[in-house]
Amino acid sequence: MFFAPISVAVTRGISNSKQRLPGYRVRQSANGSLMILLAASLLASAAISATAQQPPQFDDLARQAAAARDHGDLPQAIALYNQAEQLKPDWAEGWFYLGLLQYSSNAYPAAIDAFNHLLQLQHGAPPALALRGLCEFETAAYDDALRDLDEAVKEGAANQPRNEQIIRYHLAQLLTRASRFQDAQEQYQFFAAQHLNDSDLLTGLGLAGLRVPLLTKDVPPADQPLYQAAGGAGMALLAGDTQEADAQFRQLFSSYPHQKGLHFFYGYLLFPHSSDLAIDQFRAEAALAPADTEAHAMLAFTLMIAGRYTEAEPEAQHVLTIEPELEIAQLALGRSLAETGDIQHATDILNAVLKRDPDNLEAHMGLATIYSRTGKREEAYREHQLCRSLAK
Repeated sequence: MFFAPISVAVTRGISNSKQRLPGYRVRQSANGSLMILLAASLLASAAISATAQQPPQFDDLARQAAAARDHGDLPQAIALYNQAEQLKPDWAEGWFYLGLLQYSSNAYPAAIDAFNHLLQLQHGAPPALALRGLCEFETAAYDDALRDLDEAVKEGAANQPRNEQIIRYHLAQLLTRASRFQDAQEQYQFFAAQHLNDSDLLTGLGLAGLRVPLLTKDVPPADQPLYQAAGGAGMALLAGDTQEADAQFRQLFSSYPHQKGLHFFYGYLLFPHSSDLAIDQFRAEAALAPADTEAHAMLAFTLMIAGRYTEAEPEAQHVLTIEPELEIAQLALGRSLAETGDIQHATDILNAVLKRDPDNLEAHMGLATIYSRTGKREEAYREHQLCRSLAK
């Protein structure tokens, strides 16, 4: 577990033992003062006894719960926090520690319930979202876990180094399972920067890179070597070791010559650094898997980025005859047509993209080019300003 361990501090328990009153045989004094003193003593004793018989008060339970937590007595601490919450259901700190202790005890459904209470009091609290997401992952509520962990990371829950590894690792797996492969690879970038090469991390990155929507625990044993090797090659490139990555990918191509996804993975990782090298890999993937529209779409888009518009256009057209709404192919075609002269068609395509995705930078860049070339200065200026704003 990557969350900070619960601190331990030994404290003494609080005792409420009854006070024992000795018996008296009293003679009446002339002024009755001894009688008054005895009555006062009896009343005081009765009050102590009544207090001892009352249920523990909230403050006492809170102190005892904290002491048990610091001492590492998780079952006792959980029991005491539960009692305290019965007396004060709006105690946010108590719900947090109750959930954390139950998470640490692998009591995941109970922990989820505690974090539900906390999030009703403190809506959107990142630590509670992250912990609830981890618990949901353990109970196989994967869609709920993805929602919570995704939101928690956006709100800064992974900003503390001691928590970041476990949160990002589980989020990356969930993103892969949901076929959000590019988003998953962004999470693995963190581990590459830390030069972490755990076998589960490598398998997870291999799954994301080869676009296989599985959790690492669900990978068949026979497939483990492939995904670990692919993840290792990807991790090398993400860490900046291009020569080692190239050697590992070439070994993969030799060992698995018919494996779909390997060339796509390498091409995707190369794309930010060299469009020409990425084109070679996407072209190899498209040849290996002609029905893979995503490979053809990435090939078209990368050709367009490289300024090879006449090559990009037929690739994009091919994809759009199969998947007319695939945005990356629409962008490749729209921007290529803008450069090769079919201005009206290009404008229609790019505006259609912006209707669904108003902040799409590539579409705005394409329209800026079109308006500049057609002398529409105000429209071109507006699009250039939007591009600057979106690029920040």
